[in-house]
Amino acid sequence: MLAAAADEPGAAPTHDGGVCAGLAWVELAQNEKAFIERGPDFTVFRFEGPGGSTDHWWGVYGGNAAQVRGNGPLLLRRDGVSVRRATEDGKFRGYLAEKSGSQNHFFGSVFDGSAKDKGFFDRIDSGPKGQALCAKGR
Repeated sequence: MLAAAADEPGAAPTHDGGVCAGLAWVELAQNEKAFIERGPDFTVFRFEGPGGSTDHWWGVYGGNAAQVRGNGPLLLRRDGVSVRRATEDGKFRGYLAEKSGSQNHFFGSVFDGSAKDKGFFDRIDSGPKGQALCAKGR
């Protein structure tokens, strides 16, 4: 039973209104909660709104071997990070952000694969400000 409890996601370490998730600083939306699951060489963050996982949910994998490929069209390129639509067997599976071999896979109910998803990434900062916020939390 103790081993099962250790696998439960815990509250993610947050500061300055956000969390560092791999390549990027993620600004939390109002009343959004962040949880973290750590693997041997990766981290998965899960986010949910004030109504819990039935409200809205999304996640981001941070590591070097995401289970999806960024094989779809380029959504955006900013601060040296390319964000592409990820598909598997013709189905939309979120977005894969890549830079220098590191990856973030963004997935969840907040994405539908349309052009409006680009606006979500306004709260993701992989640039100097985001990196400074990430360094502050170490």
